[in-house]
Amino acid sequence: MSEMLQIQGLSIPYDPAIITPKIAQSIERGRYERDEVNGTPKFIKPDDRVIELGAGIGFISSFLAKNLKVKDILCVEADPNLCAFIERVHRENDISTAQVKNAVALNDAAQTSTAKFYVRDPFWSSSLDGSSEYVRAVDVPAVFLSDLIRDFRANTLIVDIEGGERDLFDPLDLTGIDKIFLEIHTRKIKRIGIKMCFDALSANGFAYDQQVSRAGSVLFRRIPKWQLKAHARETS
Repeated sequence: MSEMLQIQGLSIPYDPAIITPKIAQSIERGRYERDEVNGTPKFIKPDDRVIELGAGIGFISSFLAKNLKVKDILCVEADPNLCAFIERVHRENDISTAQVKNAVALNDAAQTSTAKFYVRDPFWSSSLDGSSEYVRAVDVPAVFLSDLIRDFRANTLIVDIEGGERDLFDPLDLTGIDKIFLEIHTRKIKRIGIKMCFDALSANGFAYDQQVSRAGSVLFRRIPKWQLKAHARETS
């Protein structure tokens, strides 16, 4: 039987092929994904329908399902090995309400049915960017994020895709989405990438929520229509 790591009342299998000693230490000390653990309870509700892009080891989806009682979660992960591990984590924690999809979610301008994904060690540095050293490249099914949003009837996005956020939101139909919790990877996308994210989300009617955001973990909320109409009247 595999050794189990414990965090936030959840069990994570200690598989050395996935969990490095550094990650294991972070889990054991309760520091793993701390910003997400501290931030999500401030805006996630049990009846939210959540799509998580870059689901990693399945910890956040498990935290949402078990601790925040979210019943509808779609985990999208490009690394097929991680998809198998996520499902294992869900089983270990008796979670049956989270789905796992091996795919890369792209914006509405994408013109490919597959995407090259570059797997690195540790897993969290894997990405669509092949410009730096990687362990292997895998072809992964590519899907339109707007299709996932529509078909899953999602109202919340949690996004941690190691730089892929730069081009994700323009162009993108975000109909139905009210909340976007975004991990910004400044080292990857630079300041211009941050501007691209903020500009695209602002154009889609979202605003930065400073009460939840911390460091690179940023919450965007959709601006209520009545506020947009009031602003339009004031400035006309």
